[in-house]
Amino acid sequence: MEALDNCISLVYMMNSGTNGSHKLFWRNVRMECARLCSEAWKLSSWGLLAAMQSVSIYILFRLDEGETEHNDFDSLLINTVTIIAQHLTAKDIANNYSREQTWRAWLYEESRRRLAVIYRVVNMLVYFDPAAMCNLPSDLVLAPLPAKKELWEASDEQSWNLENKKDPAAGNAFGLARTGELVRLGSDRDGEELVHSAITSVSPLRTGASWEEWCSGMDGFGGLIMLAALLVEE
Repeated sequence: MEALDNCISLVYMMNSGTNGSHKLFWRNVRMECARLCSEAWKLSSWGLLAAMQSVSIYILFRLDEGETEHNDFDSLLINTVTIIAQHLTAKDIANNYSREQTWRAWLYEESRRRLAVIYRVVNMLVYFDPAAMCNLPSDLVLAPLPAKKELWEASDEQSWNLENKKDPAAGNAFGLARTGELVRLGSDRDGEELVHSAITSVSPLRTGASWEEWCSGMDGFGGLIMLAALLVEE
């Protein structure tokens, strides 16, 4: 998880308030992005995920600051996201990634879906080139949405299994529709979520869901999704 370790160190440096820390932060971010672009091909699935997470933090810093003389390398940030995303996709295809519901497999997928939500929300705020790589159906803005807090914060596989058994509906997949409404996603015969399937005569319709029910089990991501819904409605 070198990319995340480096990111944490850079954020600590940025927040130190010492003279020159801001300039040094962005200089190191530029170098880190260049490194990730050149080394993405040899990272594992988890390494690529960590890289995508770290770059998302750099992008959030960039959005928060606005353009300055030190952070003016948007094309490199965007290119880094694109390259890592391409390698992530290729890695999943090459490994024929299993959908077996083990805690570790679920944790990887849930980490990805939460990260995808962040990048898609960024695309709602500014034009973000890599968003074109996402093949969501036209009726959805964000999907699938993050799972409930109890599942996400489970400390081990036993705790995760207990939460799954306690609330079988906790793993249901939801999405934010372009109307600003919360919808429950359908699934095929094998139980696979039809996130990327458009509604057709053979594909089940999205069903309405309650914001109150969904938010009651969410962590801080619930607020982000509701803010995104307000943007859609406007």
